[in-house]
Amino acid sequence: MEASMLEETVQNPNPYPVVADLHYDDIWQLCTQARELAWDPHLDIDWQALRDELKDLPEEVRRAGAEWWSLRAWMEHGATPYGAERLRQAIFEHLPFEVKQHVTNFILEELRHHEVSFRIADALGGYEPTPSSDYFQMIIPKFHDERDEKVMPFYAGMAVNTLFEQLSGELLMARYKNARYPQIRRACELVLRDESRHIQFGRIIMRRFFDSLGLEEKRLLGEKFAKKLRGSLLNGVYAVINLPKDERERSGRARSLAAEYGLGATHPDEEVGIIAAALATIRKDVAPYDVPIPVIPEVEGENAVSTLAAE
Repeated sequence: MEASMLEETVQNPNPYPVVADLHYDDIWQLCTQARELAWDPHLDIDWQALRDELKDLPEEVRRAGAEWWSLRAWMEHGATPYGAERLRQAIFEHLPFEVKQHVTNFILEELRHHEVSFRIADALGGYEPTPSSDYFQMIIPKFHDERDEKVMPFYAGMAVNTLFEQLSGELLMARYKNARYPQIRRACELVLRDESRHIQFGRIIMRRFFDSLGLEEKRLLGEKFAKKLRGSLLNGVYAVINLPKDERERSGRARSLAAEYGLGATHPDEEVGIIAAALATIRKDVAPYDVPIPVIPEVEGENAVSTLAAE
């Protein structure tokens, strides 16, 4: 038998034609900005200064901060395989070069957000490569589930992600304001700068492509957004509302402690208001395109709950 017969045959779509022309100047502008504003977590943060600033914090506070920034690291890491799947999709759908370049930038940027997060956790004395909570060990892998993305067109899927970037950006701004240590504040500022380009990409997508979506695709987009927010991101990432009671209380206390000491966190109850306000803004943004986003009862209207008092 020939050696080639023993090799696994990988069925890849045809990559041709390899598109090189630029189609969207506004997306290409984001790509050039990414090059001009690139930063290095290893070089642009003074890690020794941060360790010196944090060394006298109470041990309980250091553990809470390390847990918080470990969570941030896990979630930023989770964005990289999402980006890799979108890049593969963009390549084999023969999308314009600048779209592929932006998605590549997205992957690199999320990876450096991961790095700066685990370095902060390490400076606090204990990055957790595996969540200590059994619950988080079950939840985090769900962010790698591609089933919802694969039932949507490329631009619709990217738009859903961008709506979450808007929510994340509002929360990150509050965390930036909370950070009382200069190096943590600087890290939040640099991440925010990257996230602003991700959000702008989504606005370009909405402006250019939403009118081409059918009513069913628009309905699906809103449903998938609500499903992911309720089913995953309110389970400890954006808020702790939907965690089981014991884990909600434990995680909420740790997050509150990290916020109290200015470690770039948000108090759990503060997060509810930020998310509700961001959702109102997002609904206004997508309303002209007739994209319906279901009500999120945990954070909107009469059913909204305090994250620490929720039963």
